[in-house]
Amino acid sequence: MNPYFIYEITPRCNSNCLYCYNVWKQDQSYPQEELPLSKIKELFERILAENNLAGVTLAGGEPLLHPDIVKVAAFLKIKKVRVGLATNGSLLDESMTRKLIDAGIDYFEISLPGVEEQTYQALTRTDYFRESRQAILKAKKYKAKVTVATIITKLNLADFNEIIDLCLAFSVDSLALNRFVPGGAGLEHLADLAISAEELAAVLFRLNDQNREYCFPVNITIPVESCVIEHSKYPYLNFGTCACGQIKWVIDPSGNLRTCEQNPEIIGNLFKNEFKDLAQSLTVKEFQSNDLKADCRECARYQNCGGGCRFCRS
Repeated sequence: MNPYFIYEITPRCNSNCLYCYNVWKQDQSYPQEELPLSKIKELFERILAENNLAGVTLAGGEPLLHPDIVKVAAFLKIKKVRVGLATNGSLLDESMTRKLIDAGIDYFEISLPGVEEQTYQALTRTDYFRESRQAILKAKKYKAKVTVATIITKLNLADFNEIIDLCLAFSVDSLALNRFVPGGAGLEHLADLAISAEELAAVLFRLNDQNREYCFPVNITIPVESCVIEHSKYPYLNFGTCACGQIKWVIDPSGNLRTCEQNPEIIGNLFKNEFKDLAQSLTVKEFQSNDLKADCRECARYQNCGGGCRFCRS
């Protein structure tokens, strides 16, 4: 299958989220070079010379801080690549929204870690609550596809009583639900953020129950093992398998390839190596085989969960 890339176009961000997974937040020596437009074009010319892409999501940091974000989107669109943007929404004003849509952005993923302003401020340590909500409305005004991305932590468990109602009220297309995975800045705040399997199950039960009437697309985007959370108990939620290091890949701000957003291990640099060679490296094979248990692949439920999130066991 054609690869899909998360491109962390800049390490810079105007938020300071407690749970931020960016790998350079846990290791200041991690490469944080921000590439200019010419080098970004060279990077993707190299990749496209050997691959048809399923898509690219421009992420960060906060991708709207990159001065050439609109030109990057336009370049990828000219190359017939499906392009999305993952943003906190704080800089997504009306003018920028129009520019991005005109440049070819196909979908927006806007993070909203709290339905209540107090929760949002506690988790992001910013005052962008209104701006983020307005960003959703602006994108929908121009008929863009919008996913609201949120994260389950100990600090916002109560917010999930209202998250589906908000998505419906704002005409959102889907909800991406991420459980907190320790990494990046989150390693410093485990006591405040980490949830138990029982707390995760309670949130999923509430969302499943609320969604019986609406059947709104709620996607569990960090895979959960079926032996930890029995998927069949939540028929109104969409569970997935881990595609990291198989279909989905991450390119960091310096052009280094990784298996997923949370995994800090660099496979190699795409300016120096062919993607197909890096994708078949021993590092990738070891990551792909990182199952929860030795007999995972013999389990009848393996097809449903794919072994869950492989980074969680790294």
